[in-house]
Amino acid sequence: MQLTRHTDYALRLLIQLAGFPGQRVSIGAVAKEQDISQSHLMKVANDLARAGFIDAVRGRAGGISLSRPPEEINIGAVVAAMEPHCELVKCSECRLVQGCGLPGVLSKGIGAFMDVLRGYTLADIIR
Repeated sequence: MQLTRHTDYALRLLIQLAGFPGQRVSIGAVAKEQDISQSHLMKVANDLARAGFIDAVRGRAGGISLSRPPEEINIGAVVAAMEPHCELVKCSECRLVQGCGLPGVLSKGIGAFMDVLRGYTLADIIR
């Protein structure tokens, strides 16, 4: 399974913010340090804020920070929020869909993958 770049950037952003507990960090600074498009990172930050993983404050003294301690941010929940329509293949477009058991197998695989991710928090993956 391959996660989207959006989810990759979301996880990177959370890991970086965990290194600045209680502090606001500018999206521009993170984008520069990680060599990521600032506009793309802004979209990622907006999605993370909407999902409740980060706090975002606009303006001159603004920035982003974790909304709760790393121990309370579940990696599986982050991936699920960033990948709401996780499809490995587009079975609905296939002519074999009526007689095929692949969708069930793939669903079990995604479920197992997500179960592993749900077993970890942000605190578990930061050093």
